[in-house]
Amino acid sequence: MDAAEFRRCGKQLIDFIADYIESLNGNRREAMPRVLPGYLRQRLPLRPPDQPETWERVMSDVEEHILSGTAHWLHPDFNAYFPIGISYASVLGDLLSSSFGVGFTWRSNPALTELERLMLDWLAEMMGMPAHFRNDSGIGGGALQGSASDCVLVSMLAARKEKLTQLIGKDAEPLPVSRLVAYCSQLAHPCVDKAAVICGVRLRRLGYDDENLALRCDLLESAVLEDRQLGLVPFYVCAVLGTTACASCDNLSDVGAVCHREQLWCHVDAAYSGGALVCPEFRPLLQGIELVDSFNFNPSKWLLCTFDASVLWVKSQSKLKDAFVSGPRASIPVDDAPISNPLEQICDLKDWGIPLSRRFRSLKLWFVIRLYGVEGLQRHIRLHCRLAQSFESQLLKDGRFQLAAKTRFSLVCFRFRDSDALSRLLVCRINQSRDLHLMPASVRDRYIIRYAIVRERAVEADVNRAIRVILKHADQLDGKFSNAASIASAIPIATAVATSGNAEDAEEPVELNSSVPIRKEPSYMSDDLIVGLSEDQLQEKFRQMSREFHRERRSLRRRLDK
Repeated sequence: MDAAEFRRCGKQLIDFIADYIESLNGNRREAMPRVLPGYLRQRLPLRPPDQPETWERVMSDVEEHILSGTAHWLHPDFNAYFPIGISYASVLGDLLSSSFGVGFTWRSNPALTELERLMLDWLAEMMGMPAHFRNDSGIGGGALQGSASDCVLVSMLAARKEKLTQLIGKDAEPLPVSRLVAYCSQLAHPCVDKAAVICGVRLRRLGYDDENLALRCDLLESAVLEDRQLGLVPFYVCAVLGTTACASCDNLSDVGAVCHREQLWCHVDAAYSGGALVCPEFRPLLQGIELVDSFNFNPSKWLLCTFDASVLWVKSQSKLKDAFVSGPRASIPVDDAPISNPLEQICDLKDWGIPLSRRFRSLKLWFVIRLYGVEGLQRHIRLHCRLAQSFESQLLKDGRFQLAAKTRFSLVCFRFRDSDALSRLLVCRINQSRDLHLMPASVRDRYIIRYAIVRERAVEADVNRAIRVILKHADQLDGKFSNAASIASAIPIATAVATSGNAEDAEEPVELNSSVPIRKEPSYMSDDLIVGLSEDQLQEKFRQMSREFHRERRSLRRRLDK
């Protein structure tokens, strides 16, 4: 492909992308594909072509085979997971970044290094972050990582390095890494488990309080004391602002105080909710941020930047780089002149994470911030929050439903009143119908349904349609299970919760022969109930769930009779 062909095909591709996104806004496609696992291998050749193919042939296959198997996150009926940061501005920035090569040291791509550091300082100012997280502070700073999972892993590796370095001078023999212990809430993302496995350390998931669903610091303090008595070494806590299951937030002041007192690294995962901090009304969540050692969030979720783009800030850049520096540190300017200002030292971003090379990801951040402005991004966040409040108010007019958690940001968590089985059946029927796409979760050992505002151009009509779809399927279930449902309405919610046990007080036992204990309560469920099933298998799944519902109701009836 030469420059002339690139111009021709590139213009067609821009039109294709715009037409695709507009087709979703016009509801001309379903939100979820109708394919089964392995579908693409049956459609495309199993061997690569020996001769070049035409651009038109490639794009024909994209339309016929790729789009037909794509989940359309920008569709008005796609309300699963979390907001997706796809905007035209970001797509253009991503396209440009693909043309500028990569970077690893300052010399390998000065513009890449300096724009990334400047963009993270812009974001720090936009979000009200403390000065020590800025790159121009000379103390801490930040860099882009691939995902929130990368950020958590990088911060845990840095914390592990710091703790092992502290202990080398005290012990004659090296400390086994397996004696290190990290902590998080039961509602923290599974990426914390992955990070612990990779680091070879133990992880304890602790209970959360009943009111705010926040990590209980009394359990954290008790766990730290208990582990030290067992000869283990606590070293790291991952707090969360905006859990995946229900968008709950840990109290940074309380968690940070425990970490400061016990000399633990305090990391904050704000992958989803961090973008909301561009709005001043959300910044009370940052109380205690001065006690935090590292903080991550994803502009690729709520700040309209395409994946991958995750921000990681650290209070001390030297502690981070101690874990990742490879080879001698570069500190000589290009012209070999003496350094008059320590802030002008060369920064090699290869020392700020696991990969040595990186894409020019900051270009899309630069494009989005400049083309939207801070006020434009604030309007975007506030619109999503207003739509979530509208969904909540409309849903609760129907007495069959209750909130499963306080509505935070742009996520509403709800359930059928007193019934896990009906809630589960409702999600499966809605997803199978493809009228909407929703995701469930588990909080307080109860099955909940998550409704997320996902796409940039969401409108009130999307919410109104979602309410109609949910109530339509609820009516169908009511018609089928009306007698059983009437039993449920006679039993207070508190009774059902009390008889199921209090999951918040439970915590993982210390397994001396296991690095990461198995979690008791999954906070975020997969949708494998319906994916990849034939129509006959789906019907059998629904029959199984119906039997589960009736077992649940018989149990409630027996308790009511007593």
